[in-house]
Amino acid sequence: MADRASASIRIGGVIPHSCISGLFEAIELDGGRADWEGEQVDPASLRSGETLAAFAYAQPGGMFEWTEQFCEDHGIAFVRDSGSCSGAFGPERVVFFSTGTPAQFDMTENEEIVLALSMIRALGTMEAIEAWFESAEFQPPPINIAGGTADTVENGETDNG
Repeated sequence: MADRASASIRIGGVIPHSCISGLFEAIELDGGRADWEGEQVDPASLRSGETLAAFAYAQPGGMFEWTEQFCEDHGIAFVRDSGSCSGAFGPERVVFFSTGTPAQFDMTENEEIVLALSMIRALGTMEAIEAWFESAEFQPPPINIAGGTADTVENGETDNG
């Protein structure tokens, strides 16, 4: 059995209408829920002007593997925070800005971002260090559903007339 930890993911930015069902399928494959109590995440959870959040206990590697890959493949921004698994890995934040490679940041158990001395030296300047911390604090922008042949209404369903 893989090492596991609790994790949460916040998703936002431009989401093509054609990706909505695939996004929810990925969240379902990862066992994501709308809250820590286990309420199901469904398209009614998707609202323009807000971010979408999913939560799960006992995630392999502390990751939302399917959801993260789907978001990366479709250029959808996310931030994932995960707890630690004693003896295997520590808590982390992974940030995907909707392009490029996701950035990984180590955290304390209190969800504070930490920076190792070797990385401080590599960054070199206080401005670079501050920019690094700023990128770690990235929050996905509110969801904007783009495209589609039907108008999207507030609850994420479509209005076909």
